[in-house]
Amino acid sequence: MTIGMSSQSVQEKIDQLNRDAWDARVSDSNHALVLSEEAVALAETTNYTKGLAEGLRTKGFSYIRLSRHKEALQLLERSLALFISLNDLRGQSDVHEYFGIIQRSLGNYEASLNALFKGLELRQQTGYREGESLSFYHLGVTYKYLGNYEQALDQFLKSLAIAHANHYWISKSYSLNNIGLIYFETEDYNNALEYFYQSLAIRNESGDKWGEAGCLDNIGFCHFKTKQFEKAADFCTQCLEISRSTGDQKGEGNALFHLGNIYEQSGHYDKALNCYNQSLQIRQQISDKKGVAETILFLAELYATDKFPEHNADKAFGLLNDALQIGNEIKANDLLGKIHHGFYLICKQHKLNEEALLHLETYINIEKEIHTATINQKILNLEISHRVEKSKQEAEIYRLRNIELASLYEEIKKRNEEIEVQKKNIEEALLELKSTQAQLIQSEKMASLGEVTAGIAHEIQNPLNFVNNFSEVNKEMLEELKAERLKPKAVRDENLEDDILNDVIANSEKINHHGKRAEAIVKGMLQHSRSSSEQKEPININALADKYLRLAYQGLRAKDKLFNATLKTDYDESIGNINLIPQDIGRVILNLINNAFYAVNEKKNAEGLKPKADGETYEPTVSVSTKKVDDKVFVSVKDNGNGIPQKIVDKIFQPFFTTKPTGQGTGLGLSLSYDIVKAHRGEIKVESKEGEGSEFIVQLSVI
Repeated sequence: MTIGMSSQSVQEKIDQLNRDAWDARVSDSNHALVLSEEAVALAETTNYTKGLAEGLRTKGFSYIRLSRHKEALQLLERSLALFISLNDLRGQSDVHEYFGIIQRSLGNYEASLNALFKGLELRQQTGYREGESLSFYHLGVTYKYLGNYEQALDQFLKSLAIAHANHYWISKSYSLNNIGLIYFETEDYNNALEYFYQSLAIRNESGDKWGEAGCLDNIGFCHFKTKQFEKAADFCTQCLEISRSTGDQKGEGNALFHLGNIYEQSGHYDKALNCYNQSLQIRQQISDKKGVAETILFLAELYATDKFPEHNADKAFGLLNDALQIGNEIKANDLLGKIHHGFYLICKQHKLNEEALLHLETYINIEKEIHTATINQKILNLEISHRVEKSKQEAEIYRLRNIELASLYEEIKKRNEEIEVQKKNIEEALLELKSTQAQLIQSEKMASLGEVTAGIAHEIQNPLNFVNNFSEVNKEMLEELKAERLKPKAVRDENLEDDILNDVIANSEKINHHGKRAEAIVKGMLQHSRSSSEQKEPININALADKYLRLAYQGLRAKDKLFNATLKTDYDESIGNINLIPQDIGRVILNLINNAFYAVNEKKNAEGLKPKADGETYEPTVSVSTKKVDDKVFVSVKDNGNGIPQKIVDKIFQPFFTTKPTGQGTGLGLSLSYDIVKAHRGEIKVESKEGEGSEFIVQLSVI
């Protein structure tokens, strides 16, 4: 017992130390560790069971923050035994949550889920709402580690609803951050950044340096994904400095890993290798198995890069095998998928075609397991689901058969001069190859849609999830508002009512946004898969082009009264009528013109923010022209917008590829136009210069 203090006074001091440590555990884990150590020492000398249990619990959490997991487990096991002896269910629930965090950090995801669900059960049993919100958050994190993003998102939204209703800043900031990570995984970086910045604001306000570092790292990696390497490095470096100052080894390992990614992509290979090696050493020290495997995977890709001075294929394969062994051990599907994809790329690079195909098939199967189960249920009632799946299967059969036959043909061709007897086999294989190619061409439109089923899942899963989940959040908040308004007017909290109504309005806007997004995607997909039943007829292409130019301009002016553009036309009157399907070619011209108007409007808006030099102003201009050369007719749509970056020109006709912000384009317009022009035995090409504009040229035959 402390000299000069009664037993009751010592217990009160221990209780105060534990309360202060608990309150500081997130915002200042190092200070919480000091306070809890003092509480444990006093409790042990006075045999104060309650004080010892609570001190060990908070000290264990502080050790988790420092990645000292084995020591944390020992402390928490002692704490749990004491809480059980006291029949303290709330304390037991905290310990089970911390067990779940430790097991997740060690790569034991099944054990993590078991511990977290046990903690959730105790918290719901005792009405411990803040703990319940944290349980849902940590369940979401573990599901995200397993690659089950839909289940993760459901858990985060449950956590957020409780946190919002009760003003729990910890679980609110954590859930916002991880909803951002779900957006990040589906490549919706604008929405990801929105959630990361919301979480960062709460963490800055509360002084949570650990959380602040995590948000900065996530923001930096978002900028990395959008090729803003300098900005990305700045945010990740800020994260690294904070993590080192707080002793957060896991955060330090993550920041170094992401800096390695940034340096690798920007061609600073020595810096990348140094960062990866530092990250690997830290992650090995703290037994972060998933982090270790992830770092080894990227080291393998670095050694497989031809431009890397220490390029070494054997070392790359050896590292990939090490990563695969860990991935199989922890059963993290999203990680295993990345590892098999890494194997596929390196095998393909070294002409190991059979091995490459095996790894590619494994990668595709894992991706289907992660993404397809949910999407199959959610688009069950859509008209396209059956046709997409069926055509995908047929196209895959034709594709694999085509590869097999092409390989056989090449092998026989090489041996033809030496083995005359195989000539017949060569001819038969070639005929079968051509037949298979013809079948593949006939189903090309639907096959292309089938091959991007994973893309459809990414595109449509988020809006549908958010329509459902934000609807549930609105229901809970409206019930809370109803309960508040049933109270006597004197005790009603009008500020709370206003907050709830504002949040309901904001969520409703999200529901409306994501619903329209899903509708646009579905309509685009149906249009993309529909074959035209119209017949060709003699059409004046000049009149058709001019009609759609005026319609597109009037339509845009109806939406935006401030928009103006100069329209230029140059039609070759010698063309006359040519046989076309007017609805289809009209759709192509309209899409190209709309894209041109979008490009010049985007540049106009950007130019409006810049200071003008010598009175110069940007004049949006769209030009449409036609020209006949021999038996060919050329239709040109030209704009003076920002142009298309050279690195993505080859991708613009791919289904679902779009440069427009999320929600403003489905990426099906140019793909559909390409198919229509091809069906008319024509070609569509693009000429673009970044910063100056683009020209799309449609070539059609007059015969």
